[in-house]
Amino acid sequence: MSAATDETPPIRRIAIIGAGNGGCAAAADFSLRGYEVGLYGRTPATVAPLQAAGGVAYEGVLGDGFVPVHTITTNAAEAMDGADAVLIMGPTQAHQDIAALIAPHLAPDQILFAAPGHTLTLIPHTLRRHGHARPVTCETTTLPYICRKVSPERVKISRRPAVLKFAAFPARERDRLASRMRELFPAITPLPTLLDTVFPYTNAVHHPPALLCNIGRVESTGGDYFHYYDGITPSVGRMIDALDAERLAVAAAFGCTVDPLPDYFFQIGYTNAEGHAGGTAYSTFHNSEPNRWIRAPETVDHRFFNEDIPYGLVPLLELGRLAGLPMPVSEAVVTLATVVTGKPYRETGLTLQRMGIADLDVAALRRLLDRGWD
Repeated sequence: MSAATDETPPIRRIAIIGAGNGGCAAAADFSLRGYEVGLYGRTPATVAPLQAAGGVAYEGVLGDGFVPVHTITTNAAEAMDGADAVLIMGPTQAHQDIAALIAPHLAPDQILFAAPGHTLTLIPHTLRRHGHARPVTCETTTLPYICRKVSPERVKISRRPAVLKFAAFPARERDRLASRMRELFPAITPLPTLLDTVFPYTNAVHHPPALLCNIGRVESTGGDYFHYYDGITPSVGRMIDALDAERLAVAAAFGCTVDPLPDYFFQIGYTNAEGHAGGTAYSTFHNSEPNRWIRAPETVDHRFFNEDIPYGLVPLLELGRLAGLPMPVSEAVVTLATVVTGKPYRETGLTLQRMGIADLDVAALRRLLDRGWD
């Protein structure tokens, strides 16, 4: 654990909300580093194998072994009791439910962190609706690990990102929280506001089109190919490039500086110099060693649609509409994915209404992100 200073008391106990890929990776990482970890999972089927083992088995960049975890539970209050930091490691579509679940147990002095974040004001708005008048939260744009559970109690951690883009709500709390959270994640790189964590969410612009263009392949083979290497051909790459251009345009309309996909992947270590120099999605992914061997989904009923459209492309469309920008490629991808899955992604996604900002204009939204609710 990191040494404390007068300004930054040490984090000793960590509550991890979510026992999936990211939650188990974090539980292994922090337990190995000497922190007392409380790991919460929603379903007994997920938690029981971890409880039976008494911890998490791991492989990859942390080595190969097993580490005991202090508390493994289906009771959020038990996991959070006495924690200095509460880490939401669940998928973005669960953020509203998770925020409502933990709100009664969240103490004012506990740091609340989400990874991946990029749901803008959804978590603070939900906390406010459940009794926290002036919520304070922080987040990063991505999980702090490339990881997959390879069995119910074992996680493979392939890589840690070299950069973790970080923001806080309200933004005036950013530096204090960044200082505290660097104890856990040294790669944290502060950004101005939560808006700056929404736009770097590149999964929104590459997962949906790659799955959409390979639907026949997924359904006929059960995903028997490598999603990024085989599925992103030059033509699919051009669709991703077009979506990326729309993402960058919306970000610019809100005054946010965002890196194009090839630059971002190079910064975080997900592509090499050749992939970066190519300047396209195709070159980026065909030179991405961490993603090279990741297999395709077995079905189109998958988070590449079910998370990355309603919680990735839909909020981009909503913010584009607020800024008065046309986004024809994003509209087309959402429409086609809705048709092929039968799921109303626009209605169920992360809308301005759900985030509690439907009545704001661009300037008022930026003021809220800077100052919070007075």
